[in-house]
Amino acid sequence: MDKPQLIGLDWGTTSCRAYLIGPDGPGILKAEGHFGPWLDSMIGGWIATHGVAPVILSGMIGSRQGWKEAPYARCPAGADDIVKALARIEWGELSIALVPGLSTELHDMPDVMRGEETQILGALALSGKDDGLFLLPGTHSKWAEVHGGRIVSFRTFMTGEVFGALKDHTILGRLMRDSELPDSHAFIRGLSEGMRLESAGALLNRIFATRTYGLMDRLADTGLSDYLSGLLIGVEVAEATRQTSAAVTIVASPALALRYTDTFRVFGREHILAPPDCVAAGHWRIALAAGLI
Repeated sequence: MDKPQLIGLDWGTTSCRAYLIGPDGPGILKAEGHFGPWLDSMIGGWIATHGVAPVILSGMIGSRQGWKEAPYARCPAGADDIVKALARIEWGELSIALVPGLSTELHDMPDVMRGEETQILGALALSGKDDGLFLLPGTHSKWAEVHGGRIVSFRTFMTGEVFGALKDHTILGRLMRDSELPDSHAFIRGLSEGMRLESAGALLNRIFATRTYGLMDRLADTGLSDYLSGLLIGVEVAEATRQTSAAVTIVASPALALRYTDTFRVFGREHILAPPDCVAAGHWRIALAAGLI
């Protein structure tokens, strides 16, 4: 391959994904590791083979618990705004740029993201879009509004973490039994009930149905987990899309996005899956704006 122009790492709390990016853009080589190993152990082989290239890091590596804190850039923000807030590290021969992440505030509630902003910029670059509603599912799902190529605002939903906590650390999990195949009927039932709820208090009440449906044989024990997942995702999607009919771009692998693509399909909501390697495309876009390449 031609001499690489950039090395990008999406470095989170528990895992790290590294990209060796060539002169025509991202996605040529990819390697996965775990948070904690020295940077040298992950990319030293690339440098030995191809020589030194600029390094850009995004994700929790730039948090207060990471290598060096990169203070959040404030929304609305595009690539140029993020570049102004880049933090810098010198490590041996390497010149490293840390992407700052973003902050916003809605109804007096501050919200933050680290890493997702890079994925969104990459999705915009790969799709040629400048506007839209973007969903990044995960432990903490992010819903971001983009206008004119800038992330205007976003909201975080702790759906995945709440599901795990309820399933593993409350009475709701005692009747659950794992199954090789998902129970689509139970999931859709949860979705439907979740999307009809009108208040947070109603959700606190309805969550207990995960237990009583099992006790009263309304759902099989193998479907209770899917019901709870559907209930929480239904509430999340209903709230996040309450005031917009815009199509949703999902930035995730097909496997991670599956619950949400199923949800949008059931309720006839227009949606698309972003192209792969949005992280690397975002690194490339930020590096170009910063003059690193």
